[in-house]
Amino acid sequence: MYKENVSLKSDGDIIKGVLFLPVTEKPSPALIICHGALEFKENFFELSELLANKGVATLTIDMHGHGESEGNRFQVNIKEWVADIQAAIDFLEKHSKINSDKIGAFGFSSGATAMFETALIDPRLKTLISLDGTVRTTMSSSEKMIFQVLILLGKIKKMFTKKDMRMSLVKMFKDVKVASDPEVNQKYLSDQQFIEAFTSVPFPGITQCFFVDTIDRVDRINVPTLVMHGEDDELDPPETAKMLYDSLTCEKQLHILPESGHVGYLDKQKDKVINLTVDWALKHLK
Repeated sequence: MYKENVSLKSDGDIIKGVLFLPVTEKPSPALIICHGALEFKENFFELSELLANKGVATLTIDMHGHGESEGNRFQVNIKEWVADIQAAIDFLEKHSKINSDKIGAFGFSSGATAMFETALIDPRLKTLISLDGTVRTTMSSSEKMIFQVLILLGKIKKMFTKKDMRMSLVKMFKDVKVASDPEVNQKYLSDQQFIEAFTSVPFPGITQCFFVDTIDRVDRINVPTLVMHGEDDELDPPETAKMLYDSLTCEKQLHILPESGHVGYLDKQKDKVINLTVDWALKHLK
């Protein structure tokens, strides 16, 4: 396995990524790895390396506004993220080491939102893998009210200043269990990049992370789709995955993972997530 640093142009901004390539003379199938809101590509390097060692290339990108990529910092604009994925497809199609007919996507949380929305308009994605995917609004009525007020205040500020209102949500999320494993949970919540993101959450720029209706359209997806979701996910309950699975009309598979929270790629079932991803990718891309 070897790596290439990648720079893509998407909606006028530079998107950074890393391409993990298998050691082979033949063009390889590829997965585009899409992280979630307030995240960054490095969290998925272990998965990317293992896939490459199994013969599947991965292009792991920082979505618009995240990590090393340009764009409004920490904003989640699904239209921009769809453009990022399409720019990744364009790049992979032209790469001599990639089989342009065998490109799929892996999406986590809001990255899965963008992945599904891309698949609805771009037939070049041949398979999809969703982990703890966000496809619907899951907040309680009181939570919705709080965020609607923050979004309204942010819109008013932006009207006068042309800039998002920035707020810290660290205290709001400090008691949320993102992982079943206490050690993983603590490590994730104390990560400096996590803290940086959650102390500067943009309103209304974060709106599309919380208010989502993608589930209304997934019945039109016609490529094989793997759905994985943590049974202990407190940010997006496993019922979301069951509803997603029921709504899909394509070839599909569902796995609700015990002892796994919202960050399933780091949690107790990390190896299961990796193995299911590898098996699905090999089956549908090779």
